[in-house]
Amino acid sequence: MDGNLFGRNLKEWRLYRGMTLQDLELKTGLKKHYLTRIEQGLNKGTPNQWIRLLKALNVSLGEEQLPRRKSQS
Repeated sequence: MDGNLFGRNLKEWRLYRGMTLQDLELKTGLKKHYLTRIEQGLNKGTPNQWIRLLKALNVSLGEEQLPRRKSQS
């Protein structure tokens, strides 16, 4: 899994699941500051951290695409 792609998708998955950074911090043990840096692409994180985040967000490794947001027309 590409670290940059993961970081870009992390925020979308988190918001889709209705979670705050604090919720994700509590579920993963990763600090909010660090999670923000991953979401912004400033840190890639490690494969072990990716697995913790995917489990917390209930996302399987096979799910490559983000859910599509409904466009507001």
